[in-house]
Amino acid sequence: MSPYFKNSLQWVFLFLSVMLIGLFLYFSNGLVKSLGKEETEKMALWAKAYQQVILADADADLSMQWEVIRGNTTIPVFYTEKDGSILGFVNIEVPFYRTIGREFTTEDTIAYLQTQIPQLQEKGSFFEINITDDWKQYLYYDDSILLQRLQFYPYVQLMAVIVLLLLLYYMLLSRKRSEQNRVWVGLSKETAHQLGTPIQSLMGWVELLKNSEKPDIQDMGEEMDKDVQRLRVVADRFSKIGSEPILEKTDIRQVVKSVSEYMQKRASQNIFITADLPDYPVEAYICEPLFAWVIENLCKNAIDAQDKPKEQIHLLLKQENKVVIEVIDNGKGIAKNLWKRIFTAGYTTKKRGWGLGLTLVKRIVEEYHHGRIFVKSSTVGQGTTFRIEL
Repeated sequence: MSPYFKNSLQWVFLFLSVMLIGLFLYFSNGLVKSLGKEETEKMALWAKAYQQVILADADADLSMQWEVIRGNTTIPVFYTEKDGSILGFVNIEVPFYRTIGREFTTEDTIAYLQTQIPQLQEKGSFFEINITDDWKQYLYYDDSILLQRLQFYPYVQLMAVIVLLLLLYYMLLSRKRSEQNRVWVGLSKETAHQLGTPIQSLMGWVELLKNSEKPDIQDMGEEMDKDVQRLRVVADRFSKIGSEPILEKTDIRQVVKSVSEYMQKRASQNIFITADLPDYPVEAYICEPLFAWVIENLCKNAIDAQDKPKEQIHLLLKQENKVVIEVIDNGKGIAKNLWKRIFTAGYTTKKRGWGLGLTLVKRIVEEYHHGRIFVKSSTVGQGTTFRIEL
């Protein structure tokens, strides 16, 4: 499946999700409005029945009016005189926060209802009941508890849909990461396996050279043995990527010093690698072969970023609240919008390469050593500082 097709599917999925949420909110809000209109019509009928009861003769049949009035068991209603004094109320529930710590009386309920009159007037949730030319009463009503809950229901379901979509996205992302991890493990194990056979063969040839009667051949064997041992270290690193490494308490100074000396011997004459190490042990639990790989990789990246006649690479080790290692160079620098992207698998600015080096570095530091690695600072044309915290 091509990347373009994958991106298209993601946009289609996002569009359909937004459409689904939009339609759901539209129909839910429509339902709430319909129920609100129905309750308003019921209150209009209730107000008319109430007016007829007040104006009726003593011998009039008011059974239907009373049935309408008593039939309201859900909608909060209260009625007042023109001056705002409360005459009666039904289905009134005083908010919980007003009842904490004491028993609520009828006088308290009346006082609460009087505070609601301006709000209900502003909403238009009232009817004027004309009894005589000089005598008017007012009927106020609010949304029923069911309607109040339904008003929040669409948003609750919207949150549920969003959470579901986020969980789905997280599951897909986790699956993708799991597949990537399996690729990493498989690639690392296979690389270590493929290196193992020629290394064993080389070790045999090196022993023959070292046992030669000619001194110059013996010296050649000694030098080749160093390179073979280096290959063994590389194979060991790859094998550890594919399994849980064993962390041991180690003086980080020795690791940084060893890497700086090794990289300096193999760097060109215009590259100077220095290390600033404290005069006291700086200990942390690390897997030494993997952690040395991290420092080497950062140094190699700094060397590849060389664009000046004299390249300075400085390794700084210090003990703060955490163990801190900084790799500082004066190379090309990195644009700020790329500081996080450079750790993504496949990203590279080199003409040759797979863009896996910094991804492996991040994996080793953060997943295996539970530390943190990031670009502390970088200025294009001036240099970059990578910072590791353990």
